[in-house]
Amino acid sequence: MHSSFFGKKGKPVLLAVSVLSILTAGMIVTGFLSGSDSKGMAYESGYEKYDSGFVIAQPGSYDSADVAVIREIDTEQNKITFMNIETGKYYTLAYDGTTVIADKYGSGMAMTQMKGGDIVDVTFLRSKKKLSSMKLSDSAWVMEDVQKYSFDTLKKSAEVGSGVYSLRNNLVVSSEGKDAQLADIIRGDVVSVSGVGNSVYSVVVEEGHGYLRLSANDYLKGGWIEVGQEVIQQITEDMLLVVPEGSYNVRLTAAGIDEIKPVTIYRNQELTLNVSDLEPEAPKVGKIVFAISPGSATVLIDGEQVDIKGPVEVEYGVHQLIVKAQGYETVTQYIRVGQELASISITLDKEDETNADQNTNNSVSGNSSEISASDLSSYKIYIQSPVDVEVYWDGVYKGLAPVSIKKEAGMHTITLRRAGYVTKSYTVQIDEEEKDVTYSFSDLVKENASLTVSGNSSVSGNELNSYKVYIESLADVEIYWDGIFKGVASVSFKKEAGTHTITLRKPGYEARSYTVQVDTEEKDVTYSFFEFVSGNVAKRTGD
Repeated sequence: MHSSFFGKKGKPVLLAVSVLSILTAGMIVTGFLSGSDSKGMAYESGYEKYDSGFVIAQPGSYDSADVAVIREIDTEQNKITFMNIETGKYYTLAYDGTTVIADKYGSGMAMTQMKGGDIVDVTFLRSKKKLSSMKLSDSAWVMEDVQKYSFDTLKKSAEVGSGVYSLRNNLVVSSEGKDAQLADIIRGDVVSVSGVGNSVYSVVVEEGHGYLRLSANDYLKGGWIEVGQEVIQQITEDMLLVVPEGSYNVRLTAAGIDEIKPVTIYRNQELTLNVSDLEPEAPKVGKIVFAISPGSATVLIDGEQVDIKGPVEVEYGVHQLIVKAQGYETVTQYIRVGQELASISITLDKEDETNADQNTNNSVSGNSSEISASDLSSYKIYIQSPVDVEVYWDGVYKGLAPVSIKKEAGMHTITLRRAGYVTKSYTVQIDEEEKDVTYSFSDLVKENASLTVSGNSSVSGNELNSYKVYIESLADVEIYWDGIFKGVASVSFKKEAGTHTITLRKPGYEARSYTVQVDTEEKDVTYSFFEFVSGNVAKRTGD
């Protein structure tokens, strides 16, 4: 028999085969091998053992496990980017037909059913960056179709429905499968919120918003526009309405005009409704008989006080009705006049004692108007930048920035628009403090595509959404982009052209800020700040 079939002491090399059999059996029992167990063995002459470095990757094998948030799914490259919920670090794994996908109960799911913002339990082979399994985490909660919410990035808190939660620094915000920011979410958007325990880890915009403007038509000024049940607003010159995405019947009413036009609003796109064909007819007038309690109440229609002792003549269409009386809750509502004779009955509710005392203390010479409301009129809201953009306040055109607006407490929407750029809206909460408020916003991003739809509307897109800004820095460095926390180094996010501020923070070190100019080229950009604590100038790479 050939000597190579025998060991040093003349024994057959059957033992090695038995050991290999045991290792194989171990694979079947455990379902996976660790990095050390899965390394293949080889023998040289003299039978000295060495490590070949070969790793056996069986279906279901893994050496790492995480609870993570899906940040982005790339179905073309079969890759998924995750964020570890504890460290905030991002990593990308490849998947294939052997990757196991399941819901929180273990039932199988398709990759198309997973989406950005989902909190998942994942297993993977770290050395191969290969995703072994992904399961919706049973430790996570999800609130879908949320319309009542508010996010406070300064206090790191969120009100969702009737609950209060903490906002994690490493929050993932997603819209249409792409990175977004909390600032992109405005009133009327519908979101899904996910978290673990009392912490919010992801917010997904399920239904966003677009924009609607009317082509020039002097006949409609002072009239009213109704977009389904979502928007009712008086028509002003060159107005721009923020409207939830979807299809609507737009009703336009003015003196001698009552017209309905269908529209479809797409997310982040502007539609111009052609109303040049509208011509007024002889206006129709209806009469309203009011029954108001208490009898001392004051009634205003479209801001003008009316005498309700007899029938009040009002033109057909939508009108704003206000009924108020000292010691009672004010009623403000919209009414539609569409017939020759109608009646309206309103009974005001009495104010509680706290409100009544406050109104008494705030009255001047018997006037029931509150000082706090009138005092704010002497204060301003300043929109400083970007300069030379159109500024709309709750849809009403206010001029080109920098511009000032009379201060009004409450929730408002600021929209910034400039021809050739992507329109941007922000929801702001204006306080009741007797002082001015100033806002400065990021530069608008240039459009690179424009379409005309049926001759009546235009839509625009921005290809930069598919490109990234990468920021690299030392470990455990917090990265802020225009004051918004983006995660712990290193991070990446959607590219937005313009001037931006990058701030780096790390416990025990002085924070550093840098101003960068991001170009409009269709490519990724990388910034490196590995020695920021020593004050070195930022270095831009990857161009």
